[in-house]
Amino acid sequence: AAGFMTGTRWHDHITPVLADLHWLPIQYRAKFYVLILGFRALHDTAPAYLSALLQRYVPTHSLCSADQELLVVPCSRCKSRGDRAFAV
Repeated sequence: AAGFMTGTRWHDHITPVLADLHWLPIQYRAKFYVLILGFRALHDTAPAYLSALLQRYVPTHSLCSADQELLVVPCSRCKSRGDRAFAV
């Protein structure tokens, strides 16, 4: 699509064209999209069902890591796919 939009010939390298258009390769674009969804969920600009899936870690003691805005990793021992939606 990028080559067609810019009129690039089929034997030219596509990487400079993607860089000029500020397009990301597919694998990085997918990661970027997931990160954007997470950011929006944490800052209450995403739908409520996404925001409900993420929980901020609140330490019980005063720690230096309190400023890092960490997330709670849920423990999932069930075998269903729904329980492992955000499992690490």
